[in-house]
Amino acid sequence: MQSASAVLGSVLRQVVGALEEIPDEVQQAFERAKSQSDGCGLRLPEIVGMLTKFLPSLRRSVICIDALDEFPTKHRAQLWNSLQGIVRSCPHTRLFLTGRPQVRTEVERYFLGKVDMVKIEPTSDDIGRYIEERLNEDLDTNTLDEGLRAAIRRVIPENVSGMYV
Repeated sequence: MQSASAVLGSVLRQVVGALEEIPDEVQQAFERAKSQSDGCGLRLPEIVGMLTKFLPSLRRSVICIDALDEFPTKHRAQLWNSLQGIVRSCPHTRLFLTGRPQVRTEVERYFLGKVDMVKIEPTSDDIGRYIEERLNEDLDTNTLDEGLRAAIRRVIPENVSGMYV
């Protein structure tokens, strides 16, 4: 299960990787987290603190988080609040978020109109090509008979919704 600290911890690893050298503060924090008995790693406030400290070292940065609709609802408020703090503290940092329409309302509420959203809708041809690719990659030919393949080709395109970025 994803959590705000797991997602932002991944962002922190990427930010630190973009720096010329790993700051002592980061090394020490990871060593402390590794030695803790609960094995939880860095806590969210530590991660956000380091991000707000080291992101300004980069001339410009974009935090990209894909498929927010798949991120657990119960952890989204933590993620939104953390991202708000990061963007507020780091004016050269932008967000690029993707997700299905149901997260649009949350994003608009947390970022109060300071967000541009674009709806991306695949064409039926795009969906059809994707389905055919995936079906052709299926090496276990015994699993999907032609009837099931036909049902997949028919049902999936009927149920695909747009995505916002």
